[in-house]
Amino acid sequence: MGAGTWASDVVAAMTRAGDATAFRGHGVVRSHRESRDRAVRLAHSLRERGVGPGDRVALVVEDRADSVEAYLAVGLTGATAVQVNDRLQTSEIAEILDLSAPRLVIHTAGHGERLADLLAGAGVGVVGIGWDGYEDVVTSGSTVDPDVQVGPDAAGIVGFTSGTTGLPKGVVHTHRNLERIVRHMPAHDGLRWGSRCAFTGTLAFAAGIWGVVLPHLYVGGELSWMAGVAPDEWVDRMVSERTSFTYAPTPLMTAFAASVRARPEVLDHLDGVLHSGSSAPREAVADLVDAIGHRYVETYGMTETGAPVTATVPDDWRPGSTATDAFSSAGRATAISSIAILGPDGSELPTGEVGEIVVESETLFAGYLDAPGLTAEAMPDGRLRTGDLGSVDPGGHLYVRGRAKDMIVTGGMNVYPAEVERVLALADGVGEVAVFGVADARWGETVTAVVVARPGRSVDVDAVTAFARERLAGYKKPTSIHVVDELPRNASLKVKKDVLRHRFEHVDG
Repeated sequence: MGAGTWASDVVAAMTRAGDATAFRGHGVVRSHRESRDRAVRLAHSLRERGVGPGDRVALVVEDRADSVEAYLAVGLTGATAVQVNDRLQTSEIAEILDLSAPRLVIHTAGHGERLADLLAGAGVGVVGIGWDGYEDVVTSGSTVDPDVQVGPDAAGIVGFTSGTTGLPKGVVHTHRNLERIVRHMPAHDGLRWGSRCAFTGTLAFAAGIWGVVLPHLYVGGELSWMAGVAPDEWVDRMVSERTSFTYAPTPLMTAFAASVRARPEVLDHLDGVLHSGSSAPREAVADLVDAIGHRYVETYGMTETGAPVTATVPDDWRPGSTATDAFSSAGRATAISSIAILGPDGSELPTGEVGEIVVESETLFAGYLDAPGLTAEAMPDGRLRTGDLGSVDPGGHLYVRGRAKDMIVTGGMNVYPAEVERVLALADGVGEVAVFGVADARWGETVTAVVVARPGRSVDVDAVTAFARERLAGYKKPTSIHVVDELPRNASLKVKKDVLRHRFEHVDG
């Protein structure tokens, strides 16, 4: 058995799960035993190609059982899996490959054509999942785990952050830390043995791999691929597959709540509905909690934290909750983490005051890939400076206010975009909203908003302005509101406020 590899624990759990279903979707139903054996055989094939500890293997893969098996195979060799968001443009993928310098690239068939020219003559090995001969590799040969020795502090998986500006950064999680994450997440999300997951997330995001996919394999669970499925079909499949866990993306929360009300029998088997990754409007959270009750789980974390560092619990949705406003909260620090709110001088701020969120956790990353300077800047004392603004209430519940770099200072007053966005999201016809500051000769910065209308609706800017005026202090009220067809987003679906700022900074000047 591989000693010290993060994949060893997962593969051992899959051996115990045996003939239980591991994957469902895209025309494939595959048991734990089948997927485990395919991963081990691929690992032997990679070893025969010389892949082992110290090597990096980049994966550009779609949401498939084969793709997860490839991650497991790389882990079993002791090499470092470099996760590449397959939604990136080819030029962006090239940038990540340049930064990570992999020995080998593994990709699914859907990316073969666009990667061919990129990798031609690059001196990088290629494994194409689905290529001629691939099935022969994963369906024949030894199913004994490779005998691999790798240090627990060696890099296991690197997940690249996209950010909204600048170069991507490779977030390194060690074999030891990945083992911690996979073992912790079932307790964090309330996953029991055999949990059945309607996976609306995607392998394009590293946190989905180590935060949902691998933990479900670890508990002998089942993953059903549902990314991009309409909410009514999503719930229909959950009913037929007796789903016990799912992930609710922010844009689909309201539609999912409506579908649950139309098919309440889905709650007969549903234990948990996770939301994370981006702030959700308070009203969307309240609506979903009304539909599913204590099953809702809100979290706060990032690629660098591995596992989330805060989470809500069922009692947050029951009478007697200690949260000042549970529907706006990201929950309290988990058993393996702690949070602090620091002011500009680095001192800890009292309850209720807004400052930078600083995190300690047993699952913090080891550092940024080949960037010790960036690592030291992010963790000057072993704690992670998140760059996010937030506050805590007397009960210890965290409230995220947005990115520190996005905070608007207008006339000497601090404006937190998330607060303004939550208000504007309630205005008639508004579907999406982004708030940011633009330079202003008199006030330093002025508050600007961009909104997208709900499907089939229109937005009356004067009405939205009046709505904001009634609910926000004068200095928080947007001085201009623009209607656009869609918000610019990066490959991680984060709004690119720098693009909006550049577009609108001179519109009203």
